[in-house]
Amino acid sequence: EVDRLKKEACPLETLAPVEEFSGKSNVLLQAYVSKARVSSFTLISDTNYIASNAGRVARALFEMCLKSGNASAALKFLRLAKSIDHRFWWFQTPLRAFEHELKKNVYVALEDSRVASEAGYN
Repeated sequence: EVDRLKKEACPLETLAPVEEFSGKSNVLLQAYVSKARVSSFTLISDTNYIASNAGRVARALFEMCLKSGNASAALKFLRLAKSIDHRFWWFQTPLRAFEHELKKNVYVALEDSRVASEAGYN
């Protein structure tokens, strides 16, 4: 099931194999943010544990980068922390916060038009 989640719900590249703990936790965290459905009880338990701690870890790493003056790493950790808290990715439209009010095709159209408009700037 972890391999299925990696294929379906991981928009970011996962470098570690899913057989290792780091790869499995990466896939489960991305599946949590992507709101993928996990059916195995043990994976649900692992996902809840990872999700409850990942936000705090990302915010702590953000604070450490901020205090050391590493702005680019701080920005990445801030984006990750906000993505974990709000359960949608920083590159997706903020209207995903209103998931129950809008249909999925609205998000897809907005995100596709954003990609098309950003491609025009290159």
